[in-house]
Amino acid sequence: MPCVSVVVPVKDGAAHLPALLAAVAAQQVEGGAELIALDSASRDGSRGLLAAARGVAVRVLDVAAGEFDHGATRNRGAREASGEFVAFLSQDALPVGPRYLEALVEPLRRDPRLAGVTARQIPRADCDPVTRARLEASPVADTAARVTFATADALDALNPLERLRRCSFDDVGSAVRREVLLAHPFPEARFGEDVAWADRVLRAGLGLAHAPAAEVVHSHPRRARALFRRRYLEHRALAELFGLDTVPDVARLARAVLAASVRDVALSWRGRASFADCLLAAPRAAAEVAGQYAGPRDARLRRPWPRWA
Repeated sequence: MPCVSVVVPVKDGAAHLPALLAAVAAQQVEGGAELIALDSASRDGSRGLLAAARGVAVRVLDVAAGEFDHGATRNRGAREASGEFVAFLSQDALPVGPRYLEALVEPLRRDPRLAGVTARQIPRADCDPVTRARLEASPVADTAARVTFATADALDALNPLERLRRCSFDDVGSAVRREVLLAHPFPEARFGEDVAWADRVLRAGLGLAHAPAAEVVHSHPRRARALFRRRYLEHRALAELFGLDTVPDVARLARAVLAASVRDVALSWRGRASFADCLLAAPRAAAEVAGQYAGPRDARLRRPWPRWA
């Protein structure tokens, strides 16, 4: 029986799977590892890549088209897992080095009070300056280890942004104690299942850790439409979970668009981005801020989630 079950949701991931499969196969972790792929009707050859994987036991579970849910699908992977620990990875996240899993689960081995651990995320080598700056300012990029405990009363006393920071957890690269996840599953969610789960386990008296020795390479190229959609999903979920609303009205929307545009153009220029990226920095910044505004607004108005969500 493996010690660690690596669970990866897959949807048309052929561009990233060869590197991910090789990285998982190379892991040196006490007790060994298995990989469970939850495939959402991929049509790009992902199934063939998973079937041909070498060096690690791979099980592929089908997720019917239209039935994928960030929380429920990961819960299913945990139920099917054989390991004491379940390590979640995004299909485009690449573990760094053969000791990634060992470094990730080490805090869980050491402290039975911990429910989950996050890895440190680092940007891809070709990452643009704005995305790099965003990631490096995030808690998931911290170079210092941390452990978090909090009572329900303490969480309720925090403002929304402080509560979000306390509940920092990202299943792009993470590990959880399987028995804890079965007792406290991820909520069904279009987005934000990881921070919602963090809030849940902290209230249950359990702790969370960040293990910077476990690193995953993960960043996305910036496109205005994708940025709007991601920020809409993220901030709508955070508004519903924590009441977070960073751009609550049109006046602050206008100011935030101007400030973000100036900042991102400057970051692009100083970072020697391409001329095209410098030109596109402002509209991309505007798209991000628009998503931050629109998501909480629609949550307040109780509008249905958009079809693309």
